[in-house]
Amino acid sequence: MIVWRDGEFVDGAAAISVADRGWLIGDAVFETILVRRGAPAFLDRHLARLAHGLERLAIPLTLDEHEIRSAISELAEKSGLRGDAASRITVSRVGGPRGLAPSPEARAQLVMTTTSIGNPPPLFRLMVSGRCRWTGSATNSFKCAGAYAENFLARAEAAAAGADEAIMLNELGRVASVSAANIFFLTEAGLQTPPVSEGAMPGVVRAILLEEARTLGMPVREGPVDPAALSSSLPLLTNSLIGVVRGTVDGVAGSDVEPAACRLIAAYRRRVAQEVGDEELNGERA
Repeated sequence: MIVWRDGEFVDGAAAISVADRGWLIGDAVFETILVRRGAPAFLDRHLARLAHGLERLAIPLTLDEHEIRSAISELAEKSGLRGDAASRITVSRVGGPRGLAPSPEARAQLVMTTTSIGNPPPLFRLMVSGRCRWTGSATNSFKCAGAYAENFLARAEAAAAGADEAIMLNELGRVASVSAANIFFLTEAGLQTPPVSEGAMPGVVRAILLEEARTLGMPVREGPVDPAALSSSLPLLTNSLIGVVRGTVDGVAGSDVEPAACRLIAAYRRRVAQEVGDEELNGERA
């Protein structure tokens, strides 16, 4: 794999140092971005959240959007990627003596990778995980490499149960998110999703779907969600690579709200197409 590291293209096998605190203790911030035909979708929003994470972890780095956009496009070209791809941007702290406290000697390192992706399943089988999404976590508002143990354990739990995704509750017993996506609940009364205060990630696709729902005149509510909502609504999952997809906890999708779900999914796909300059609006990725 070819990767982009601090302005240079290098062999992926030698891209990470043993002095990289992101690898050692998770002292790193990352973003995962949809790339379509070499163009990253909603890069400005992703970089804004990345910058927020860097500030929270006190990793000094100024992000150059033009440089990053160009590097993503060149990475896709060098990797021979013609379809949809996932670009991962990781900024970690590198160097200094061992230990938890970051050293003034450490520096920021930016690494980007781009890999091909396939289409997501049209319907995600969901289960409620026993892993918790804590509402007071300092890393809930951005993607911190060192904060994903609960998430990958939840996903492993789902896989063992034959499910595609795990719904994570917060310590209050209310729905927060799924292991790698935000979650919405669609009913005839409108669209509901857990707020950030309940442990939800302020997702890029989450924000855009809320915008599109309001544009469509659909009632939207950000508020606490009881797990009982799973049996009385159509769950919708959102992240940058799956876009907006339907979910189910019992194998049955909510047929009563299917037209509304189709409108939301189509609206999001149009936003992606506009963002990347793709005139073909029938792509499966969002």
